[in-house]
Amino acid sequence: MRWTHWADHAGMGVRVALVTGVAIATLTAGPRDARAQASKPPGASNTPSQAQPMDGGAIALDEISVAAQNPTFGTTGFVATRSTAGMKGNDSILETPATVSVITREELDVRGVQDLNTAVAYTPNVQAIDYPAGQGGPTFVLRGFGANNFDNVYEDGLRYGFNSFDQNVEPYAYERIDVIKGPISVLYGAGQPGGIINLVSKRPTFTPFNEVFIQGGNRNRIQAGFDLSGPVEGAPDFAYRLTGLIRNSDTQVRYTPDDRTFIAPAITWRPDADTSLTVLAKYAEFRGGGSEQSLPIVGSIIPSVRGFYPRNVFVGQPNFNTFLLENKEIGYILDHSFAPGWLFHSAFRIYEASTKADVVGAVPGFSPPGFLSVAVVPYLRRQSSYGILADNHVEGQFDTFGIRHNVVFGVDVQDYHRNDARTFPLGYPAAAGTRLIDLYNPVYNYGFTFPDRTNIASRATQQQIGAYFQDQMKWNGFIFTGSVRNDWVDQQIDTVTTYPNIPLPALNRTTVSKQDFSALSYRVALGYEFDAGVVPYVSYSTSFNPQIAGQRAGGAALDPREAKQIEGGVKWQPLGTNALFTASYFDITQTNIPLADPRNPGFFIQTGEAVAKGFELEGKASLFDGFNLVFGYSHLDTKVTKDTNQRLIGNRLPNAPANTVSLFADYAFPLGSPLGGLRAGAGVRYIGSRTDATNVDDIPSYAVVDASISYDLARLNPDWKGAILSVNATNLFDRRYYTAGFYSGYVFEGFRRSVFGTLTYRW
Repeated sequence: MRWTHWADHAGMGVRVALVTGVAIATLTAGPRDARAQASKPPGASNTPSQAQPMDGGAIALDEISVAAQNPTFGTTGFVATRSTAGMKGNDSILETPATVSVITREELDVRGVQDLNTAVAYTPNVQAIDYPAGQGGPTFVLRGFGANNFDNVYEDGLRYGFNSFDQNVEPYAYERIDVIKGPISVLYGAGQPGGIINLVSKRPTFTPFNEVFIQGGNRNRIQAGFDLSGPVEGAPDFAYRLTGLIRNSDTQVRYTPDDRTFIAPAITWRPDADTSLTVLAKYAEFRGGGSEQSLPIVGSIIPSVRGFYPRNVFVGQPNFNTFLLENKEIGYILDHSFAPGWLFHSAFRIYEASTKADVVGAVPGFSPPGFLSVAVVPYLRRQSSYGILADNHVEGQFDTFGIRHNVVFGVDVQDYHRNDARTFPLGYPAAAGTRLIDLYNPVYNYGFTFPDRTNIASRATQQQIGAYFQDQMKWNGFIFTGSVRNDWVDQQIDTVTTYPNIPLPALNRTTVSKQDFSALSYRVALGYEFDAGVVPYVSYSTSFNPQIAGQRAGGAALDPREAKQIEGGVKWQPLGTNALFTASYFDITQTNIPLADPRNPGFFIQTGEAVAKGFELEGKASLFDGFNLVFGYSHLDTKVTKDTNQRLIGNRLPNAPANTVSLFADYAFPLGSPLGGLRAGAGVRYIGSRTDATNVDDIPSYAVVDASISYDLARLNPDWKGAILSVNATNLFDRRYYTAGFYSGYVFEGFRRSVFGTLTYRW
């Protein structure tokens, strides 16, 4: 669908939200002091990035103001003390009644993060499913619960995508990545119970900051990028930012590229200290392989009669497999303080995505015994989608009878549309279209004949309107948080199935699945803040999640997932230090969990109920000058408690390790020392054993080591000021590890060793 047609297809809820936002902003606007607020450049992340007005007055930590909405506000180095993810406003993490983790821009840079999987790798109980050279965007397991189709990923508080083929993620676009764990539908509507990941976009800065880099690495990797920001010359109320990246690279899988092009322009208008409007746009193109790369356990974890097959085996068809995703979006973020202690926030984004995928998927039921070869089926998939998203809310502070209230109330809207077409060889995916690939001596000489008519064509729509209210009350150290939200969801899937070679009514039909429902979500929490910076808390929260992206093999929509959680924990922010520590215990129960249909690739089945209980410990600290430490531990106990398949009751959830441990340390040597200018870091990640949905197969535990080193070239020659040379490595010792795949007996191999060097110049 073309951009010019979006307005014709926008739902009434979207129009209401936009009109409401503009009206409120207009009514609350008024003459303000012309005090421009200066932002710290992201390159200066070793200094406190608390926003400062031009007159030199500091912004109080609890102040509700436009300046306090800056993504870097309250952030120093690896440690963030504030987040918008848990409370909607940019509030104290210490006082948020949930576990909140933040990966700052400096941590992303030091660790050399190139993808979202690596970004969250040191966050307890957040497991990205490593899918090298696979199809679509990343998927996650948070607190034991799988998240498909970006139902747990947000961008600037708005949902990032609705289908794995809609989007992918370029981490260079973001200032920070916030993770809030547990059910959070009360603030965001639909969401899976393990938590959400909020990507916070880079914003224009009124202090000049410029960066360019060039990068090279193994697997023929060549990448270059730039990040340019500063005030607009001759227009002091405006600032710009232009971020871009281009990559050409192979992957660990043969015949599979990892190429991308990305550019994100943004401009901010700040006419006074009480108003800020930022317009953000993005264009991205991702090129990869179209092979599913589902690999049997026999030959990977367990040797077959022929031993282990090659690690770079390609389970596809060269010169056929293609995955091309094109995404473009534009939106705005408006913050306006219309009275002391009161702020109006409005965010809006529209996006359009198109995908061309020439795919080879596994068909486990047709693989011969012994797993020396695997059965696959090639098919064509064409998908187009667009989404319109908006969130308008008011945040304010007031006192009643000695109680300080911090309230948030607002309305958000989601309007999503997707067209999906799939075509199989000879008109049927599993029987006539099946091929065999020898894993030990693959021969890629199959010819494909596809019918002119699409076999499965579906159109999916989802509209969601949510109204929410939250009040956090503080009195004599006690912190009580009450939140409530109601969502109205309307979704429909129309599916036309046509198999020309099999003239059976059951396989040639049109199905319509429609759901129209409302859902109530809430959260209550109580905490107490001690003078030493310690806050124990307990909370109860709920969530729901309509399943619009997937469907059953018969064309029916999936039922919404629902969940509830009890969480208790303690947070500690030692006074006078740059550190934050969190320990928490949680107990989550979820119903209607979707799992991949083992008999029908690309479709889902649903279990009944599962529980996840666990404990998490996380810390981020600058223990002394130049030394940063990140550590985490999680223990997780998951279990299926209800299922239509009695054999699954009591099973662990897939890809949910019982224990994980992570540690990363980074040290910048003092400039006056003989090693001044040198910065070095290293980390280790341990993931315990896991299993698949059937619990038949055990996926072994593993530990991988990451490392980083950089040097300020100005130490060699003052004329090279601003130039930094760095080298990063992930899985340094090339440890072979796996995650459970889509099907019983199948796995995905994890990311192999990646080493790359980067030359960066900042001014």
